[in-house]
Amino acid sequence: MAKMSPEQTAAFLALPNIAHFITLRADGSPHSVPVWYQFADGRYYVFTPATSLKMRNLARDPRMTLSIASSDTPYAYVVANGVAGIVSGDITERAVAIASRYEGPDGGLPYIEKVRGRFDVALIAMTPTHSREWIAG
Repeated sequence: MAKMSPEQTAAFLALPNIAHFITLRADGSPHSVPVWYQFADGRYYVFTPATSLKMRNLARDPRMTLSIASSDTPYAYVVANGVAGIVSGDITERAVAIASRYEGPDGGLPYIEKVRGRFDVALIAMTPTHSREWIAG
């Protein structure tokens, strides 16, 4: 494995890979769930149900990790640690941008509207304080 260059990292983070969102439970054990994400302006963004376990965990301890890995060779991964913040105000544009990465350009808004029909949505932003970027090769 070799460290990714900044250009390789940017290209990798632009792909719609699934990230694993890791928080700490009340007993200190890790809680990991797969999520969609977007990396923009030096931050990672994730939308989630406002009442999810990850939101409750972050309210108690805002430290988190995102682990993003490719599923194709050459295998690559980015692991970023940081402190989460909840984005206030209208989060629709960012949530649609995230969903569009995975649902296609015409699928983002319908997906978010469907999700909002089931539960309130929160947007999490994390600025990495430490990250590791590697690629096989």
